[in-house]
Amino acid sequence: MRPRAHAAPSPRSRLLCQLASVLMLCMLCVAGAVQAQDTGSCTVTSAQADLGTTGTLALAQSPRQAAGSGGLACSALALLSASYIKVRLESSTFQLAHGGGGPSIPFTVLAQSTGPQIGQGQEFDFSALNLLNLFSGPGGSLPLYIRTAPTPGLRAGTYTGTVNLRWYFSICTLGLGPVCAYSQSPGFVRPGLLTPINWGTGIPVTVNVVLRLENDCAISAPPLDFGSAPLAGAFEPVVQQITVRCSAGAAYTVGIDDGQHFSAGWRRMRDDLAPTQFLRYALYKGAASGERWGSVGAERRSSAGAELNPGVHTGATAQGFTYRALIDPTQPTPPPGVYRDTLRVDIRF
Repeated sequence: MRPRAHAAPSPRSRLLCQLASVLMLCMLCVAGAVQAQDTGSCTVTSAQADLGTTGTLALAQSPRQAAGSGGLACSALALLSASYIKVRLESSTFQLAHGGGGPSIPFTVLAQSTGPQIGQGQEFDFSALNLLNLFSGPGGSLPLYIRTAPTPGLRAGTYTGTVNLRWYFSICTLGLGPVCAYSQSPGFVRPGLLTPINWGTGIPVTVNVVLRLENDCAISAPPLDFGSAPLAGAFEPVVQQITVRCSAGAAYTVGIDDGQHFSAGWRRMRDDLAPTQFLRYALYKGAASGERWGSVGAERRSSAGAELNPGVHTGATAQGFTYRALIDPTQPTPPPGVYRDTLRVDIRF
């Protein structure tokens, strides 16, 4: 038998073997990272978009918009690889409803603060946007924007609605060294050289939308001008009306305070140039009564007792409250001048 000899590997061969071993080790590291995708660092949970608090009449005139969590939150984001994020709006009534009935408030869902709007059954792909700027919502979430439509005739209270979404994502989060640990939704397949992207089945989530409305009112109180007269007893009474429009369903009372110079049971106007000179006057309910209109107790006026549209609380119809203003004819005539006072009209519910 002829013996065979085995030549020892050259230094170059040994180097190639070592490189191959290192490459296999790195491939095993990558495989381990892929297997950890299921835990990831992204969560999808029910969320809330809170539009805050405003008045009913303010909402009747202007839309209101706020950002809220879209239900998808991620941490430890990385830019080592492309990330894919898409949302589908599954369903919504697009209405904020009040438990006590009455009109509801239409709203739209926006992908960003300036749009576009996402309608039912529509999708929006966030993949091309800057990943690090996306998750700026509450708790590190990706925000969506809710915008209401101006709506008249609303009652005060809490208005709620829901938006049902489905998130699809494969997001690069920090892994081992320069390797991504992908956090992704069920069934997601990242695109390859020969395979297209497969968004999978996604994860459904519900976003609860809430808006609180407070009673408010619009008041029109024209200036009261007695004109000019040579004597205190020569001024004619002035009959005018204050109009008030408040939230739907809200009964209220209206008061007028005693002004800036009240004394001894009389409202008083003061001379602009002579601050020690005053002219007494009074305000009475209605056009002919002698009942004082004030700011406390029975001196106030009820919305049910208005001269115009009494008790009509629709949010769109104003009540009119007539009053008679009279300068005290029994007072001594003060020096000539321009006399003024400022009164505050207040509403209580």
